Amino acid sequence: MGMYNLVPKKKARTVKQQEKAGPFIHLFLCVRPTNSTTTMNSDQKRNVLDDVMTFFFFFFKQDFSKIVFMDDADQSVAVICSEITRCACAGVAADVEVTETDLAEELPLCCCRMETPKSGGSLSALDQTCMAMESVDGMLSRCQRRVMKEEMMRPSNTVHLLVLCEDHRAGMVKHQCCPGCGLFCRAGSFMECRPYGSISHRFHRDCASILKDHRFCPHCGEDASGAKVVTVPKADQSPSVPRSNPGPPLPAVPTVATLPSVPTTSAVPQILRAKKTNVCAADRLSKESLESILMALDDENLKPKKVKYPTKQLYISAKQGDLQKVIHLLVDGKDPNFLMEGQNKRTPLHAAASEGHQEICHMLVQAGANLDMFDEEQRTPLMAACENNHLDIVKYILRAGASISHKDIMGFTCLHLAAKLGHYDIVNHLLSKASKHINCQDDGGWTPITWAIEYKHKELVHLLLARGADVNIRDKEENVCLHWAALSGCDDIAQALLEAQCDLNAVNIHGDSPLHVAAREQHLECVMLFLSRGADISQRNRDGETALDCCKCGSKVWMALNTNKKLTDARRGQERHGEKVDISRGYEAVPIPCVNGVDSEPCPENFKYIPDSCVTSPLNIDRDITHLQHCSCTDDCLSSTCMCGQLSLRCWYDSEGRLPLDFCQREPPVLFECNHACSCWRTCRNRVVQNGLRARLQLFRTQKMGWGVKAMQDIPQGTFICEYVGEIITDAEADKRENDSFLFTLDNKVGDVHCVDARLFGNIGRFINHLCEPNLLAVRVFTMHQDLRFPRIAFFSSKPIKAGDQIGFDYGDSYWRVKSKSFSCQCGSLKCRHSAQPQNITEPPPCFTVGTVFFSSYASFLHL
Repeated sequence: MGMYNLVPKKKARTVKQQEKAGPFIHLFLCVRPTNSTTTMNSDQKRNVLDDVMTFFFFFFKQDFSKIVFMDDADQSVAVICSEITRCACAGVAADVEVTETDLAEELPLCCCRMETPKSGGSLSALDQTCMAMESVDGMLSRCQRRVMKEEMMRPSNTVHLLVLCEDHRAGMVKHQCCPGCGLFCRAGSFMECRPYGSISHRFHRDCASILKDHRFCPHCGEDASGAKVVTVPKADQSPSVPRSNPGPPLPAVPTVATLPSVPTTSAVPQILRAKKTNVCAADRLSKESLESILMALDDENLKPKKVKYPTKQLYISAKQGDLQKVIHLLVDGKDPNFLMEGQNKRTPLHAAASEGHQEICHMLVQAGANLDMFDEEQRTPLMAACENNHLDIVKYILRAGASISHKDIMGFTCLHLAAKLGHYDIVNHLLSKASKHINCQDDGGWTPITWAIEYKHKELVHLLLARGADVNIRDKEENVCLHWAALSGCDDIAQALLEAQCDLNAVNIHGDSPLHVAAREQHLECVMLFLSRGADISQRNRDGETALDCCKCGSKVWMALNTNKKLTDARRGQERHGEKVDISRGYEAVPIPCVNGVDSEPCPENFKYIPDSCVTSPLNIDRDITHLQHCSCTDDCLSSTCMCGQLSLRCWYDSEGRLPLDFCQREPPVLFECNHACSCWRTCRNRVVQNGLRARLQLFRTQKMGWGVKAMQDIPQGTFICEYVGEIITDAEADKRENDSFLFTLDNKVGDVHCVDARLFGNIGRFINHLCEPNLLAVRVFTMHQDLRFPRIAFFSSKPIKAGDQIGFDYGDSYWRVKSKSFSCQCGSLKCRHSAQPQNITEPPPCFTVGTVFFSSYASFLHL
């Protein structure tokens, strides 16, 4: 390769100049064929002239304007060669006087027009394919054409020799290959140096030669400050389709921009970049991307110099999308689970997922990256992808096996993050994979729909409602979704929530209803909506304020509330009876309101609501954790090897936590849920009853059966409804108690008989009535202990239940054989089996409460 000497030595170098020019003179003089039988066509002659002119200008710095070219190319070559000989022999007179003040460095020139013979042997199958690599905006593609000549070429000595097809050989001769990285510059953006009009030198900006903070063309060594940034559009590879009205073809004119100022930093080699994904990208890695990955591993031309990089470089490269460097760092043994200091101890997979580099995510996962590794904020790569709205990354990481239920330090799941930021497609995809997490609460008690309401993402709210989001779940301050809609002032969302049966008169710990909040925030549209739906304007909070007291006097909101108050005061004739916001006092995840629209009976207060069964005397329940049989599952307890599933014959729950349609209702099997001794996650599939009540229920006053329980939402078959909770006592203690109305016998045929008495301590289960056509099924379940004497009694829906339907189960014939002497069944079913007999006993004796669940210690409705 020629070296352009910028530094004269102490001695005159006329002889050296001649020696240096001698081979080139010989080269150019030998270009013309000496054999008279061999002729050169016009293109060959033009190439010869280009070679000669390039050498003449850059080696001797002579002005071409002094040379008169002949019409005949042969004569032009002869004239130029004569001029070269004259300059070489004469030397440069000034060189004789050169001193040590000359520069002492040399810039390499290109060797684009030199050929190297094949080193013996025939071409292999791989070598018969063109080795040219083209770079378009950081993406590489390799030529697949067959080669015709075995001679190899390269743009500089820093690039490996290449076997090229005819098309790329011509491009090499025309200086279209970058000497710095060996990539062809035919499309995309690159630098173009034009030392004189007819010759173009192409190279990448980062591949320019740098000397004393100045950039030079790597082809000719000229100052690159005059080079231009050229952009050539990529040719369309799709098959051409004739147009109905074809227009004249437009020439592909490169767009030229001025070279920006040269930075003082050293040049960086051209690298293989990973594509960023977007919401419209394909669901799988493209073929070109996979080929690029394989090329980066196999092609010697793409391998960087042997440099020892620190492990943190893997994180930096993953974040920047530097696919080539990521691959080589992984091959060199860098840890894909490296925790980056100063970046919340995030891993390279966090960085790639947050930036949307799908190919890099794939390489990191294949190299052993932990999909569920979390940073200092307990956030996983899946969370990073959800937060930054990279749908393709989310799909890929989920397919790879990432957990969707992981929570960060604030209790956020992926659904919370996506809903908060309004990423509709992300939320939709997450729900399609695990809709059971739709009502998951963060540390503040907020669900995904709460965040969507807070930030007014209307479409997202409608999506979550359509997927079954519970609008009555309360946060840590007892707010429901309607409180947050009132705070945000979005009446469209508030109306959607009301149509989803959100409680209009729900109050938080401050006693504020949604109307209080809307009035305080001066949201007139929400106030008008709430008033039209029957909001109670006289309701007072803990400070004794009504909604009218919360708004600014004289405002439009105040006028609307004041007018409504006068109208309602005139209409209201009597005080309401029997209404309560939540009989569970917040002990259940879902509030259970109490409503009496029949008579003046107040809400029942003669018992203490408890969420779990209790004891008042020692029963020695075996709660030793070492006695628990447990599983060692690391997945979602789906496999047949799960020990807890084997105890239950199988894992009966589906992904939504429901029993299957073919579950035996006549003799239900005993269910053993996973416990705290198991190795699985707390969110595994085999944990339902222990998660507590999730269905929306209401305690209401019936016409003939006293208090009853009805569903406030559509409930699919197999859904867990509630548990029968009370005081666990012995059978002997049950016999001593006078009131046996709430006794539930645990006849488990193991040891002594025990009962659950819900008279003084109980939950919503104590109010469930008998139905001759029941829609509930009682199942024995073991969760935190496996003492067979004390199963938990769980009620599951035995068939689909519509919103507004009363729920109930069959007390059993044994129960009615005893109680039919006192009263008859009032279920009203056409198939009622225990209606009034000829004695027509329709009213219960005074010692019983109509409609309450009655169980007898001596006549159990169900033998478990």
